[in-house]
Amino acid sequence: MRESRPLKPFAHFIHMNSVLVYHSISTPPEPMPGEIDISPQRFLQQLRWLSRWRRVVPLVDTLRARKSSRQVAITFDDGYRDNLTVALPLLEKFQVPMTLFVTAGFVDRDGYLSEEDLRELSRHPLITIGAHGLWHRDFNCLELDDARFELIESRRLLEDITGQRVELMAWPFGECNPDVERLSAECGYRAAWSVWKGTNSEHSLRRVPLGRRDNLIRFAAKASGVYGLTKSKWHRFRDARERKASPANSSIEIRV
Repeated sequence: MRESRPLKPFAHFIHMNSVLVYHSISTPPEPMPGEIDISPQRFLQQLRWLSRWRRVVPLVDTLRARKSSRQVAITFDDGYRDNLTVALPLLEKFQVPMTLFVTAGFVDRDGYLSEEDLRELSRHPLITIGAHGLWHRDFNCLELDDARFELIESRRLLEDITGQRVELMAWPFGECNPDVERLSAECGYRAAWSVWKGTNSEHSLRRVPLGRRDNLIRFAAKASGVYGLTKSKWHRFRDARERKASPANSSIEIRV
């Protein structure tokens, strides 16, 4: 494949795990907020690259994998219906597993998965269902009692719908702090993922977000592991500087 040659260095540049974050595989007339939409054609191109240069594994495998293993895990956040109708057939084409973090309160909303959709996905051998909060609220802005309710109730609803245990979660907006990280463990979650925030412990593991601006070269850099490593350091530096300059200033934008 002609386009693979200039991208080959990315494939061997660094041997690290990467956890990728998708949202919607779609082509809306206007970009979704945060430009989180990716066209089916671009998603197909990315999956083809991964199948050649990486070993895509279930998300739980990254919890115990060596950092030199060059493994990649794919996650989807929120629970858009195109995850079933568009993304799944492409994942099946390459037999690529995916963890879907569902915002429980959005089930049956227009544009999101229905209960029946969610049951169908939960039974699929390539899919693992995880929680993504109840109403997609920023956990850094919640009282601990409210955060506890979101963590417990979102999992209960998803388990009631799917009939399966939900052990994984992802923080809405990628936002978390040490208090809610500890709380997620107390509520029985095995692990949780953020984006750039948190302590990068078992309950704020970092992921790399993807969006419509990610052409194949940019995608290869993100999937290599080096992008996430350098970007997370940059965000920690930037956040520390912003807190020092304006302690009240806070952003819940997912920066890609």
